[in-house]
Amino acid sequence: MSEDDRLHDARIPDIGGVHPAERMFRVNWVASEFRSPSGIPLLTADYVSRLGRAVRLVDLRSPEELAGPLGYIPGSDWLQGDQALRVLAELPDDDPVVLVSRGGERAGALAFALEQMGKRFVAALFGGVLAWRQVGLLTVRDPEIFTRHGVLRPARATWQPSKGKLAAADIEAHLGDPRSLRWMKVAALLVNGRLSCVDGRDDSGVMGTPGGDAGEFLLALAALERVTGQLLDDTTMHTLLLRRLDAFGRFYLHTDVNASNTLIEALRADHRFNAALAKVSHPLEWRRFMQSPPAAVRSALLEHMMEPQHLGCGHLRLALQHPERYGVRPKLIEAFLRSFLSLRWQGHEDNEIAVLPGGHAEGAVVNIVVEGGVEAFSKIPLVSPMAEGSQMFINHPQVAGFLRDQVARFLAHQGDLVALGAGGTAELNAVLAELGAVQLGHTLSSLAAGLPIYEVRFADSAAHVTATGHVGAG
Repeated sequence: MSEDDRLHDARIPDIGGVHPAERMFRVNWVASEFRSPSGIPLLTADYVSRLGRAVRLVDLRSPEELAGPLGYIPGSDWLQGDQALRVLAELPDDDPVVLVSRGGERAGALAFALEQMGKRFVAALFGGVLAWRQVGLLTVRDPEIFTRHGVLRPARATWQPSKGKLAAADIEAHLGDPRSLRWMKVAALLVNGRLSCVDGRDDSGVMGTPGGDAGEFLLALAALERVTGQLLDDTTMHTLLLRRLDAFGRFYLHTDVNASNTLIEALRADHRFNAALAKVSHPLEWRRFMQSPPAAVRSALLEHMMEPQHLGCGHLRLALQHPERYGVRPKLIEAFLRSFLSLRWQGHEDNEIAVLPGGHAEGAVVNIVVEGGVEAFSKIPLVSPMAEGSQMFINHPQVAGFLRDQVARFLAHQGDLVALGAGGTAELNAVLAELGAVQLGHTLSSLAAGLPIYEVRFADSAAHVTATGHVGAG
């Protein structure tokens, strides 16, 4: 598929007929998909790990391979040989399917054949199960899969969420079969993973904290300024963010469709963008423009990106609107956004912007807890905030606490830029915990007032749901 074809991909309807959440899913799939030299559609392990239950994972390997050292990806179905082609050919052409084999060759051949038959969302897992394990994602060897040979479980794609408060039974249904959840090693998260926002509009499996990586980095910088008394300028901010990317890799910030549409309207009304936007209309064209805008309009685009109504992350927007409540300077937030976007436009692809569908309909706040605490060797579940017709705020407090300690240690090594001094790391950790709790409280009070709070405790892959109160109560 040529670049022009990708930018006007027929799989992404311009108007009507598809729920905005499903449309955004399609945009993300098409933007993430790439091709082998022979034209095979491929998706990376990182992207596939975050796909929710709307997508079927189909393993094509032998019984010996499934039960062997590599295991299989949780939530997979199992088909073999000619049976796989016959069964998958019967699916609707728009049903999303990811095919899995040991190294990707068998899956790639079948994906190509199915695409030639008219399947529009089929791809092979690039590198197969080998790649999955190499990035720190976990597999299982549960013999339960052998009882489902040749059978595809129903896909669970309910794009229109309800707006009611959720009970414990709803949380259990939302989580689904714990054996189908995907898991990541905490150590791998440091270099291959990302923290997403607690936002309930994301259909992908996440580890959540307010604002995701962006919210955590701003929290750390605000705490750093409080501990050292040093106000970080643009140059220091830029250097710190670049070093953070070098040290930890992936960096997540999100917006949403509503904020993006508001931004697009503002850009179209600004004469400085007339030439740059003359041929930009399709969602993938806008995605490419925002990823690498022409140098002549970058300064003007940064001006627009500082406006709260153009920030789709509620946590960051609230921090910019009410900095005194969040304990962070507005200029610090603006300096961060400038650095993040400038580095992204310079080609630092680790800086990721996720676009979520518009419209909050969360029915609960869910705190994910792992029995025994979190260490570098622990495994953490990736939970989809949007599933089974419901949305919920997903928070991983243990993971956030572990990573805050790592970031504090990282900042302690930046003595040429900021001096923490003796005992500074411990003090910084204390401020991170205090300020993080304050920021979480303000964000939930604004976005989730009155919602029930649940703790989901995982022990040996089993999930136990407990009600712990309501947002704003007591």
